[in-house]
Amino acid sequence: MSHHREQMTGQVACITFAEPSLLAAFQRELGLGIPLFADPDRAAYEAFGFGRGSVRRVWLDPRVWLSYARLLARGRRPRLYRQDTLQLGGDAVLDRAGVVRWIHRGAGPDDRPAVATVAAQLRDASGHAR
Repeated sequence: MSHHREQMTGQVACITFAEPSLLAAFQRELGLGIPLFADPDRAAYEAFGFGRGSVRRVWLDPRVWLSYARLLARGRRPRLYRQDTLQLGGDAVLDRAGVVRWIHRGAGPDDRPAVATVAAQLRDASGHAR
């Protein structure tokens, strides 16, 4: 009996609206180990429909403060880069042809999908555009 193991292929990248001059510092500090691209005009953010949060949701929501408290408890210290804290992000999975197969638009800075969710979407997108 042979077992076929589905192979996932893809490239993970991060797009930030920071100025290109800050990318090297972000790479060092965050230790991402993935390509990091600058989008200071936020063209990708607009294309994916990543909106802006309200001051109430971004700075006054207890869920956000709880997320920061967890990071502090693990020894992470917040860094202020003088960036737009109201810009919301998200996650998108594109297939090899560049077709968006899945998108998660964050409702706040603490709204991130689970890694397993993104991995499942990557596996699904790997089967498209062959």
